[in-house]
Amino acid sequence: MLLFMSTIIKRLITNPSILSFSASIIITLLISSWVPERKFVDILEKNSISIPGVLGTGSGEGLSKMRYALTSPDSKVIAIGEQSHGTSEFFKVRTELIKLLSSDKKIKKIGLEAPLAEVEDLNLYLLEDKGDLKSILKSFRLYSYECDEFSDLVSEVKKLNKDRKTKITFFGFDMQSPFRSLEKIMDLAKESNSFPADAIRKLLHTYSLLDQQLYSHNFSKEDFDSLKYISQPILSYSTNLGMDEKSVSMYQDNYRQFLLLNDPSESNQDVNKMSEIRDSLMALNVISHLSDNSKIVILAHNGHVQKSPNVYSKTMGYFLSKSLNNHYKVIGLTTSTGTYTAFNPSRGKIVNDNPIAIPNKDTFEYYFSLVKKPVFFIETAKIRPLMREGERPPKYRLLPYGLVSDEFVVGDALEDFDYIIHINKTSGNKSFYLN
Repeated sequence: MLLFMSTIIKRLITNPSILSFSASIIITLLISSWVPERKFVDILEKNSISIPGVLGTGSGEGLSKMRYALTSPDSKVIAIGEQSHGTSEFFKVRTELIKLLSSDKKIKKIGLEAPLAEVEDLNLYLLEDKGDLKSILKSFRLYSYECDEFSDLVSEVKKLNKDRKTKITFFGFDMQSPFRSLEKIMDLAKESNSFPADAIRKLLHTYSLLDQQLYSHNFSKEDFDSLKYISQPILSYSTNLGMDEKSVSMYQDNYRQFLLLNDPSESNQDVNKMSEIRDSLMALNVISHLSDNSKIVILAHNGHVQKSPNVYSKTMGYFLSKSLNNHYKVIGLTTSTGTYTAFNPSRGKIVNDNPIAIPNKDTFEYYFSLVKKPVFFIETAKIRPLMREGERPPKYRLLPYGLVSDEFVVGDALEDFDYIIHINKTSGNKSFYLN
């Protein structure tokens, strides 16, 4: 009976054409009897580890158990997600997790959902104190990194490096911006007195004129064909400068990925196809940084790191899981209530008091909120056998880059993540653009 009701609910949820007000009422009624509320909450209570504050800096039993779980020798890539890009506590948790994981000397790199060449500038600041941190973060063109909390994370990594023989560095595995890769190729072209510098200047100017299309990844076929034509001498350029050739090739590859992501003939402007192209490329970029005797921590949205396809497409986590099997581990960060930072169209600016929707009984967050631990950690493998698939809620929260009318999507948090850190109440991060 439970499995039968599960099938009905999932069909209703995944078919908007038949999901009406009446269907919503039916789902609410079925969920109330479908998920054994007390059973699920009791299981969560018994199998969760209470952790201090927003992880805190203590060394209590909870942190020790969590460190033991996360530092498995099998791990090669440890992904730390976030339910939104604008939550202060998620940044703080990531910072504390990095401090916790840094005791493993095999961890040498932290991957960011950010452009490759821009993150290289961040490393110059991290290792050599070159540049201004705020300006470097603004060059990402991703307001989610332009906040005090990420600045604090970078500062903590600098502190960790003082006591490490092998320094931790960042790398960017995304390809949404062409600017810095093109600028770095241009700088190398100037050094070798080569002709592509003029072509790059023209290309950078063209991208600045098409800024809106670039941000929305919605180039017209005519504009994209023109960009691709201008790009040809840049993509075939070679410096013949020894070690610099490797750098040029790296920036060219990053720019090729940008073009592939935005090519209308590849995606037909279909958001789902574009999402899958992006996530598959990000997975390849992460794997390229792996070596035999190293581990990597990566930071990205829950919707990218989860092991199952999300409602839009196959995810980076899906591709990494298929490639690395049990060497890929994922920590999902969730919340039940509070606020988050994002651009608010009705107010015309970025604000940190966008409300987080109160979860209903058809969501994981509803049951998480009933656990009498403000911050807790669970290992999903311990809970999955105790809550059969037909007994689990069908939805959990997914907050993308901006505001959405419905924050909850179909998905199984116990299948998508190896571990979950739930913070019952969270708040918006301190963006540089709050006023």
